[in-house]
Amino acid sequence: MSVLVMTRPIPPEALVKSLQTRGFPHPVHTSLDDVDPTTVRWVITLGLREGVFSRLPNLQMIFNPAAGVDRLLATPDLPSQVPIARTSDEAQSLELAQYVAHAALDHLRGGPMYRAQQARRDWSRHRRPVVGTTALVLGLGPIGQRIAISLAALGFKVSGWSRTPREIAGLTCHAGPEGLREALPQSRVLVCALPLTDQTQGLIDASVLAQLPRGAIVINIGRGGQIVETDLIAALRSGHLGGASLDVQENEPMKPSDPLWVAPNLQLTPHIAGQLSPDAVAAQFMDEVERLKRGEPLLRQVSAAAGY
Repeated sequence: MSVLVMTRPIPPEALVKSLQTRGFPHPVHTSLDDVDPTTVRWVITLGLREGVFSRLPNLQMIFNPAAGVDRLLATPDLPSQVPIARTSDEAQSLELAQYVAHAALDHLRGGPMYRAQQARRDWSRHRRPVVGTTALVLGLGPIGQRIAISLAALGFKVSGWSRTPREIAGLTCHAGPEGLREALPQSRVLVCALPLTDQTQGLIDASVLAQLPRGAIVINIGRGGQIVETDLIAALRSGHLGGASLDVQENEPMKPSDPLWVAPNLQLTPHIAGQLSPDAVAAQFMDEVERLKRGEPLLRQVSAAAGY
C-alpha cells in the first residue's frame, strides 16, 4: 500500500517530509512513474489531469489538501465510488480572518489615501470612523464564521448569509435570494467566503453590486469565479464601490494584460490569504487513513453533490 502526493502548484516536498516525520508507515510517492499504480490506496491532490485516476484501480480515498474542492471535483474522470476528504485548518481560518480584517480596515480607515499622501509628503488628517460599520459575510462554514467573529470583535456590526437557513449564536443570519436582497443594502462591507459551486459561480454580479450602498467595500477570499470581474471593475470605475480586495481571481496566475491590474481602488494578492500548514494536512490525512482502516466514517468528507 502507498500514497501518491500530487499537489502542484503547491510543492509536495514539505508534505512528504511531514508525513515521513510523523511516521506514516507506507511508501510516499510524488509521481506515477515511481510507483506500481495497483499499490496506490490514497491520493493527496488538489486535482489531476484526466486519465490519472483511471490508472489507480485500488484507490480507497482521495484527500484534498485545502478547504476548497472545486478544482478536484472538476476532474473529468473523478471516481464516484471513492470517498473524498478535505483539510480543515483552524490556523488557516484565522489567517483568512486576519486578511479580511486588514483589508476592510485598510480601505475604511483610508490606507490607500494616506499612502498617496505620503508619496507627495502631504500631512493632512481625516476622520474615518469604522466602529459600527455593517459587514455581510457570504458563506457561514467554519471560515466564514471565524471571519464574522473576528470582524465583530473589531467593532463591526456583522451579519451572515448562506444559501440555506442557518442559526448561529450571536450572528444575524440571512438565507436564500430573498435574504441576500434584504441584507445587501445595509452592508458597507461585503465579504465572500463561499465555496465555488454551480450556485455560487458568478453570484456577485452587477445586480448584486448595485444593491450595496454607494462607497461599499468588496473582499473576496473564496474563489475568483464567484465575482463577475467586468462588473466589479465597472462598479469601481463608476465610484459606486469605494474599493475592493481580491485574494482570488478568475484567472490564476493573472496575465499582465488582465484589466484587474489597473482597476481603481482595487488591492490584489496572489491567493495567499490563508496558507495551509503541511503538518496540519499530514496529520488530518493520517487521521482519515486510520479511520478508514477501522471502518469508521471520515471526519471531513466532501459531498460531491453539494460541492464542499
